[in-house]
Amino acid sequence: MPNEKNLIPFNQRTESEAREYGRAGGIASGASRRRKRSLKEAADIYLSLPVSDRRRWNKIARRGVDPEDVDNQMAMIIGLTEAATMGDAKAAKVIIDLLGDAAGEDDGGVQIIDDL
Repeated sequence: MPNEKNLIPFNQRTESEAREYGRAGGIASGASRRRKRSLKEAADIYLSLPVSDRRRWNKIARRGVDPEDVDNQMAMIIGLTEAATMGDAKAAKVIIDLLGDAAGEDDGGVQIIDDL
């Protein structure tokens, strides 16, 4: 491994060096958490927006979904459901995982056995 001599364990560093590196790591960790949180918030905002394509909106509304519930999140769930019913195992797994999270693990939810 190149530059092995540059690797110094923390127990061999001075207390001030260890504190300095720990502080820098904490700052980087906080920045990463904020970036991930803002990405999650952006996705949540976009998914809650109403469907802008009139054809897609009408298709969803014809399925009996209340007009106020027709948003991008509902369109995504309907797309996953359609894919799962057509035989897409990954889409089915995503839906089952979503339902498992909503129902809780101890509610007797669906269990998938992978080794069959």
